Parts: sequence; C-alpha cells; structure tokens
Amino acid sequence: MTGRVLVGRPLAAGGVKDEYDAVVVGSGAGGLTTAVCLARQGRRVAVFEQHYTAGGYTHAYRRRGWEWDVGIHYVGQLTEREPVRVLSDYLTGGTLQWASLGDPYDEYRLAGQVYQAPVGFSAYRAGLIARFPAEQAGIEALFELIGRCRAVLPTLALGRLTGPVVRRLARVLRATAVPPQALRPAREVVEGLVRDERLRQAVLTPSALLLADSTARLPFFLLAVLFEHFRTGAWYPVGGSAAIARAMLEPIRAAGGEVFVRAPVARIELDEARATGVVLANGARVRAPVVVSAAGAQNTYRTLLPRQPDRSADRLDGMRRGFPFVVLFLGLDGDPAELGLPRHNLMVTDEDCDALFDGTGGRTSGYFFSFSCAKDPTWTARHPGRSTGEILTYVRPELFEPFHSSRWRHRSPAYLALKAELTAQLLDQLHRQLPRTTGRVAYHELGTPLTAEHFAGWPGGSLYGLAKDVACFGDGHRPGLADWLRPRTEVKGLYLSGQDCLAGGFLGAVTSGLLAAHEALDRAGRARLWAGLLRHGVRPRSTSSGRTPAVQER
Repeated sequence: MTGRVLVGRPLAAGGVKDEYDAVVVGSGAGGLTTAVCLARQGRRVAVFEQHYTAGGYTHAYRRRGWEWDVGIHYVGQLTEREPVRVLSDYLTGGTLQWASLGDPYDEYRLAGQVYQAPVGFSAYRAGLIARFPAEQAGIEALFELIGRCRAVLPTLALGRLTGPVVRRLARVLRATAVPPQALRPAREVVEGLVRDERLRQAVLTPSALLLADSTARLPFFLLAVLFEHFRTGAWYPVGGSAAIARAMLEPIRAAGGEVFVRAPVARIELDEARATGVVLANGARVRAPVVVSAAGAQNTYRTLLPRQPDRSADRLDGMRRGFPFVVLFLGLDGDPAELGLPRHNLMVTDEDCDALFDGTGGRTSGYFFSFSCAKDPTWTARHPGRSTGEILTYVRPELFEPFHSSRWRHRSPAYLALKAELTAQLLDQLHRQLPRTTGRVAYHELGTPLTAEHFAGWPGGSLYGLAKDVACFGDGHRPGLADWLRPRTEVKGLYLSGQDCLAGGFLGAVTSGLLAAHEALDRAGRARLWAGLLRHGVRPRSTSSGRTPAVQER
C-alpha cells in the first residue's frame, strides 16, 4: 500500500498490554530495527512513539494534498549482498523495495563550478584526476587511504559490544586495520594529500553538508564511510520514505507486538538498579524485562531515567550537540520532468563548505536540494501533475535560541519574521539553481530547529543528535567522549539504540539497532539473529518475477 504515510496504532485506540517481552522508546530507524530483530526471535515488543506517526526522521507527512519525506534522501550499500541490503531484506522480508538514483547520484555546485559524484571508485577517481591532473598522486593516495578505512566502522561497532571475545577482536582490528589518519580531522588529512583548494573543497563538501559539521572536527574515517557507502550507487525507497516504517511494522505485529503512536513515555521504571518497564505520559505502566531507549542519550539520561549514582547524565556535559537545521518543504505545479527536477541530490556552496560550522560564515551553511518526486518510481502515478522537494541548510544554534520557550503554533512575530527571511533566501536559491521552477511554487512551509525538537524530540533540533566529531570517537590515543554510550548500559535490562550509539544517518541508526538487539538477546537468540542475516546474505531474496527487490531504474 503506497498511499499510506501514517504508520502505527494511536495509543487512544487501545490495545496496550500490561507486560511485553521488550519495550522500545522511540520509533526511528534504530528503534524499529531493534524491535524487528527481537520480534524475529519470537519476542513480543511494544514500541512507543510520541509523534503521530512512526519512523523518526524516516517518516513522511502530507499537508493540503502535498507529500514530503523529512530525512531520507538516499541510502547506499543496497546492491546484492551489501550490508544495508542484507539488513533491509532481513527486517522486511524483502518487501521493502529500493529504486536507484542512477549515475551520478550527487551533484555539487561549488563557487560556480559543477562536480558530479559518479558510481564507483574508479570513475570517481578518474573524474577528479581529469579535472586536476597536477594532483594525480594526491588523488590516488586519497582513494587508497579511503579503501584502508573500510574496517573502521565495523571495528567501532564491535568495540561497542560487551563480551571478552568481541572486545578482543575489536582491539586486534583497531591495531591492524585502522590507519592512524582515520581518526584525525578530515580537513587535516585531505590538506596533507592535495594542494589545490578547489579540489579540497570538492572532496570535503559532501562530508560537511551530509554530516552537519566542520571537516576540521569530523574524523577522516567518516568521509571514507560516505565514499564507501555510496561506492555502488545510491537508492531511495519505492513508495516514499514512509515505506520503511510501514514494512517494519508487520514483523513486530506478527510476533504479537505493536507500534503505538501519540504515546509519549514519561519515564523508565527501575527496581533498584534494574529497568523493569516504562510509565507512559497518561500514567499507564507497561512492564518488560528489556527496555530499549531509542530516544537519544540526552532524553534517556536527563528525562527518562531517575538520576543515577554513577552520574551518567553528567558525562553528557562535555559533549557537543550536532548543528541544527532549517528545511523548506516545496509543493510545485508540474511533474518532475517538466520542471527539470534532478533524481540525484544537489549541493550548493560558496568557496568554503566549513564557514558556518567554523563560525566564520553567515547564519546558514551551503544548501542541500532533494526531490523525492523524481526518485520514487511510483510518484507520478500517485501524484500526477505535482512535485515536491526539500531544501535544507544548517544554521547557527543561537539563531533560534530566543524562541525556545515558545510553543508550536504559538510562536512570536519575530520568529515568524525570521522564518519568512529564511524562506525567501531558500526560494531565491531554488530559482537560481533550477530556473524552471520559477513561478511554479504553489505551496511551501519552513521547518526550523524548534519544529524538529517538537516532532522528533531531539534537544536543540539537531539532525544527528550528539556531534560525531574527533572528540566523540577519540584520536586513537585518548578515549572518545562517546565511548561510554554503548547498546548495553550500566543499568541492567536497559539498552540504547539510535544515532548517539555509533554514528549518524540511516546507516548509523540501523547498525546501532542491530547491536542493541544483539545485546538484549540471550545466546540462542543471538545465534538465530546472525544466522538469519547470514541466510539473506548468502541467498538474496528474489521476487516472484525473478527480480530482486531493489529496483534499478533505466
């Protein structure tokens, strides 16, 4: 059913049991991944989501007949046997289909110069060398180093697990397979390899705009992760981003569980030092021997948990929040082809992609354009003669600070004036970059950090929760500030899932969700979990027509 965007059962509709095998707080990609992995091992799981629909930043919404996604713009590693494809098929039984964005999958317009991101390392490397022949040695060294960083994220993931075997394996991998440059700032590493500032910007811009921070703070391995993640191309969920949560709902229900929406959790219940369930905002108590918080570290330790003797919440004091953002949701008259809307994403910056994040630029960063209407092969059948898209830009955290005490739909005139200014700025960029949209914008609305905080629950309206910088991961000699944020917490029976546990974005969220399920299961359940994933990797699921569920558009 591609027409439905609301996912989950409203709490007011009833059906909540007094006890479950597990409860999950938050229905983002991390929380739903944990819930499905537990459900596939026979656990009855209740997921509680405070928003009116499930999915977190993967949800979609409609307004006045227009439809938008809010956070899924593309996903990589979805060809056969690649990790995200294997996990997607395992979680959804192969019902979730993905459409390729084609080649190229990204376009960058940097200070008036146009660059494209082609599929495959060879093509990417060759394109840069053709453009910067004097930098050939540095470009080849860069891609060689990117290849050597492939083991960093798996190593970090193993290091987040408990148990002597996996921890020992993680230490061995870190010593043998993680190059020292991986944990150094990305800008520092790239500046050491190439001299041309235009080339540096071409390499660094995707990291800054996709990871929402200065490349002077982002570790190099995250730049490498982006290259590796999209090495074989980029994909978008068929039917829109709401299809992700919709496909993950069925396995949870099949095991006797449910995803409840409009169901805020007031607190996690403890019996001495053990989590025993949750108390909902309406006062209802739900017991479970396993409690998983996918609501973010700050919400978990500062709101949901009583203050602990180990002072866990105090450890958050030295950790930065990620940068907040605004996003302009666009409704346009005309279909995507008529308006010249690209299937690939479009990024636009001036001469310095880091200016906003370093505090040397204006009040907004570069711009990220995405048009789901051009990516989803079902769009024109569902919405003939209409197009939608989003323009995202990051903002200084202090820009919206004066309005944090206000309530949704009761903001001040100054807040509305600021929104109008930013809207005009983003519309001007739209018409500059895509002239055929001029005069075709029929509807628009701006989401701000306060909007994100209200609907998604992230303090400060960050896209990725806590900042994923060098201080977070450590430099290889000193521990990272986030090393203590592991799927298994110091509270018995309580587990963490979501972006704060490992890395940002869809890949980081679903990986953390898998790790949380591993930790919450007993030995037999873990064996079944990994055996199931292995089966999907060895024998990719096919549809009845013989085609695989990922759709390659031509």
